[in-house]
Amino acid sequence: MQKSEKERAIIVWGESPAGTAHADGAVPGTKGYFETVRAKRNGYEIPWLFELIPFPSFRDKSVLELGCGAGYDAFEFCHNGANYIGLDITPQNLLLTKKHLNYFGYNPTVIRGDVENLPFKKENFDIIFSNGVLHHTPDTEGSFFEASRVLKTRGEFWVIVYHKNSIFYWLKLFLLDHLLRFGFCVRSFKERLSMIEQSTGTELPLVKVYSRTKLKKMLCATGFKVTSIWVRKLLKEDLPDVPIMGKIWRFIPLSWLNSLGKSFGWYLIARSEKN
Repeated sequence: MQKSEKERAIIVWGESPAGTAHADGAVPGTKGYFETVRAKRNGYEIPWLFELIPFPSFRDKSVLELGCGAGYDAFEFCHNGANYIGLDITPQNLLLTKKHLNYFGYNPTVIRGDVENLPFKKENFDIIFSNGVLHHTPDTEGSFFEASRVLKTRGEFWVIVYHKNSIFYWLKLFLLDHLLRFGFCVRSFKERLSMIEQSTGTELPLVKVYSRTKLKKMLCATGFKVTSIWVRKLLKEDLPDVPIMGKIWRFIPLSWLNSLGKSFGWYLIARSEKN
């Protein structure tokens, strides 16, 4: 029997938790493992996160994270004194988040649950946050409705999803891999898109992408007022990996990539408030 999209997601992130690619040989589950991944992730892959997300302002506020993964953003919320609850559909992630934060003296509440059917009463949280998760669930708009339901009036909803109008999507994935390298002869583009998620297993998760306009429309339709949408994340690894150009990419200043990433990066970051 064919597995559902959610069943595949549980398998994928159970086998290869978020951040595994940054571990650099560290033993999984150790304090050194979490420190290594967090340093690479926060210092190289998404340093802009701390410019956009005001973690210190969440002190003493009730925060729900949709898709806590291995607890990298959970660490920031707990470190800054938020009243944090993490939710994830993958059982292994709950164990990893607890283990990760216990090393640093934090004991967060983590719950197994589905973002499309949240196990909380109405108007329960000041902040809802989700980083790189809701583009993997079949009914993303349904998850936005659920976030609106459990968020207090004027509460903040921070969501990060993949950006369709990005260099990574159009030049690397679609033009180079799917067309010029004849990837369309081997697999559908939907399958190619799923392959961006590094996994040690054979299952592929659902992966969806959004334009700024589409994301704003979805948020507005589900009870939110959008206050900001940013675009970020363009690294050398996101550029087309062709032999000659690949050597040139090495000499591009990171500052140039960061500037270009503000228009054509791989992540959309939205801040909205519940009406």
